[in-house]
Amino acid sequence: MMQDTGYRIKDKEKTKLDIVHRASCIMHRGKRGVTLIELVITMVLMGIVALVVANALSTGIKGNLTTDNRKEALDQARVAMERMRREIRNLNNSASVTTSSATQFCFTDTESTLIDYSYSNPNVTRDTGNCAAGGGATLSTNITSLSFVYLRADGTTDAAFSAANTKLIRITLTSTISSEAVQLQSEVWPRNL
Repeated sequence: MMQDTGYRIKDKEKTKLDIVHRASCIMHRGKRGVTLIELVITMVLMGIVALVVANALSTGIKGNLTTDNRKEALDQARVAMERMRREIRNLNNSASVTTSSATQFCFTDTESTLIDYSYSNPNVTRDTGNCAAGGGATLSTNITSLSFVYLRADGTTDAAFSAANTKLIRITLTSTISSEAVQLQSEVWPRNL
């Protein structure tokens, strides 16, 4: 009789392990694991891509805010400028100017209405019936400067309106919202000068 050394049992167990190993290899065929270095490199690259995308988005958002602020500043300035131009054009005559300075202009229009435009930081105000600076309703806000310049026919300027010499009024208006400034300038030729 042959002596049993136990190799047969071990061979059977080894065969079972080989079968399990082969089945595992078949299931994971073509799949590899990743090393720690590959994982770190991937994370660094993803971080760089995320930084570039965030920077691009941030630039776009800042540009959008800048555009919105400029548009708002332009709208504020345009409202005041259009109203002043329209009404100053209807100045009754050269004798109907009551007050004229760099920041205030008060006059009577063709319908005999006393109109006053004045600047009181940060507002441009419009008042009817009163030439007191700073009174009246707010025409526009966020205005950082308003100036009236009175020009003669030859282009020279006067500090105030001159009934005999002034032919043109130049209005300069600056509106600022969140450090975005817009300046408008217009020249008005009153019809009855």
